Amino acid sequence: MTQPPNGFDPNDPIGTWRAWRDASLDAWAKSLTAMVNTETFSQAIGAQLDALLAVSGPVQQAVQQYMERYLAQAQMPSRNEVISLASRLTNIEFRLDDMQAQLDELTDMVRALAAAGPMTPTDVSMIGEKLTAIEEQLTAIAAARPAARNRKTTTEDKE
Repeated sequence: MTQPPNGFDPNDPIGTWRAWRDASLDAWAKSLTAMVNTETFSQAIGAQLDALLAVSGPVQQAVQQYMERYLAQAQMPSRNEVISLASRLTNIEFRLDDMQAQLDELTDMVRALAAAGPMTPTDVSMIGEKLTAIEEQLTAIAAARPAARNRKTTTEDKE
């Protein structure tokens, strides 16, 4: 069977429909592209987005307040409380890392002193200075820690 020269085959109804669909899609694509590329369209879309953002801001704030109240009633931490706790834990972790490094340094010094033989008064004073510096850091950490306001009494406190 041969195809007619214009590509139309009367025995293929799907082919006719496919050709009509392709022509329609091309026409719609060209017209919509021309419409979207206009300044009027971009101004209209911008106005719609501004209106959407103006409405969504208060709604988002209301949902956030509702969630905070719900979490408080369920005795669960809010997002801000979890972030605050994570920040505190990170700070504590950094301080502990610094203290571990100082403790390792002191351990190395004690080992070196033990291998060197008897201590001289200057060696003892240097170790005392390092221990004093560590005690000051521990005191600063204890002072920076918030007061135990909601601290429950333990069996150790009762004794």
